[in-house]
Amino acid sequence: MKNKLLVTTALVGGLLTGSSFAQTTVTGDLALTYNALNKKIAGGLSTRGVGRESQLNIQNKGKLNNGMDYAAGFSLEFDGTGSSSATVQTAPDNTVTNENVYIDFISGNTTFTIGVDHIQRGYAGAAPQVVNITDQMAGAGSSTTFVIGAGTSESAGVGIMQKIPQAGITASAYYAPRSKDTGTGDMNAQAATGSNSSYEVGINGVDTFGVKGLTVVAFYNSMAKSASNLSGDVVGKQYGVGYNFGQFAIGFDKLIDENNNLVAAAPGNPMGEVAEGLKRDTRRIALSYAVTPTFTVALVEAKTENSGSTTAARNGDETVRALQAGYNLGPVAITASHNKFTNLAGRTGITATDDGSLSILRLTTKF
Repeated sequence: MKNKLLVTTALVGGLLTGSSFAQTTVTGDLALTYNALNKKIAGGLSTRGVGRESQLNIQNKGKLNNGMDYAAGFSLEFDGTGSSSATVQTAPDNTVTNENVYIDFISGNTTFTIGVDHIQRGYAGAAPQVVNITDQMAGAGSSTTFVIGAGTSESAGVGIMQKIPQAGITASAYYAPRSKDTGTGDMNAQAATGSNSSYEVGINGVDTFGVKGLTVVAFYNSMAKSASNLSGDVVGKQYGVGYNFGQFAIGFDKLIDENNNLVAAAPGNPMGEVAEGLKRDTRRIALSYAVTPTFTVALVEAKTENSGSTTAARNGDETVRALQAGYNLGPVAITASHNKFTNLAGRTGITATDDGSLSILRLTTKF
């Protein structure tokens, strides 16, 4: 540790001279929710509780001595982990520090970036939702998740983002040396085991191709399978289109998740037997209406077709329908959603079918 500090001191003194053009900001946001989940599975399940999430963002931006712009920052996210049991509350894990960690080098409309959870993503889609139904239902046990395929954009890696103002598009490409790995210590070697590398390419378009109100989303990621007995490479595909015309907005998204949750062949199987690889094909549609400039309602449906499992009861179709509303009070926003679901996680059969509802009231603020 002493040697490391000596080297660091030398680097700081000799190389990092600072800049009078730098600007540092500290911001944050807070969300508090009331959740009510009811399931009709065997024996039934009913649970109520308060959820919380708080995040602190530290950001710096300025100019390099070669004239290029730069930006850097990281966020600390604290999610609720409490339990009603007598056990000690679970300690926060390393996800606290995996939020929006980056150093960007910027030249005009081109940004080179290295970090975690910073490259542009398309998981919000083009369907006009008040609340992201995919993100919300994942917490209830849905088979649908916004981290599709290799989860490249959630991993530590390097990338480039290119704005194309004439087309209303931002394109990006990202490479993760180890998929779903958020990085080790700056002086530590990576462990010998782990995921393969992966890449992701994509575009986000707003007022795309000069059409005011047209939103376009398209992303693709891929990681080679890590063993010969697995069913195939991990692949994630997402695309969507939406259109806003006055107070109304409508949109459609498609999320395809192939072999994300690979199940290795059971011990004793003949060498070379192919293990199952799950595929989730999600169609999401939504319609929203701005009743007033501060009050919006939306109808959303997400249907996921599950396939590829050798267990037939896991190949059912999951359907979620939601009524959502959002009210903006300026510094505080209120959102409410009521979701009805059938065959959660694609489970089918008389005793396995998982139907029910999830209602969430959410307060958010930024500071």
